[in-house]
Amino acid sequence: MKSENPVKNKVKVTIAGNQFTVISEENESYTQGIADELNESINEIKGANKSVSTTAAVILTALNYCDMIRQNKSDSETLRKQLEEYLENAAKDRETITELRTENEKLKKDIETYRKRLGDTGHNGAPVSTAVRSAKKTVSEQEEAAEDETEFFYTDSKDIKKHKNKK
Repeated sequence: MKSENPVKNKVKVTIAGNQFTVISEENESYTQGIADELNESINEIKGANKSVSTTAAVILTALNYCDMIRQNKSDSETLRKQLEEYLENAAKDRETITELRTENEKLKKDIETYRKRLGDTGHNGAPVSTAVRSAKKTVSEQEEAAEDETEFFYTDSKDIKKHKNKK
């Protein structure tokens, strides 16, 4: 960030054979580096076409730099828009995560509540231990009834066979 009262540096540079004094807030090596880069660009254009005058090479170099600036501005704008979009998506994602965490905590509490209820009582409101004993008793009674019916059926089938044999 530039200060309110920047120091002005006077730097002598040579561009396309002409000497200039450049006044800049940047240091001498930076300013000289820019002048060197500009000279290289001018010399590239002159080297590619020997019939191009220095003035034409300077103008073509200026056009190239203007094109690069315009493209960089466009790229910068595209990146700025992408960054804004990413930030918006990140904010939405943070909001979704917060909502999911809240829902997760609520579900954990619900599970704990249901576990406590099941620990104290069964589905019909009776204590679980009583419900389990009742279920075991019911199963035992059904098993006994099934054995009685099997025995009765077995006894009856023997009697039927005996009866058929007597005939």
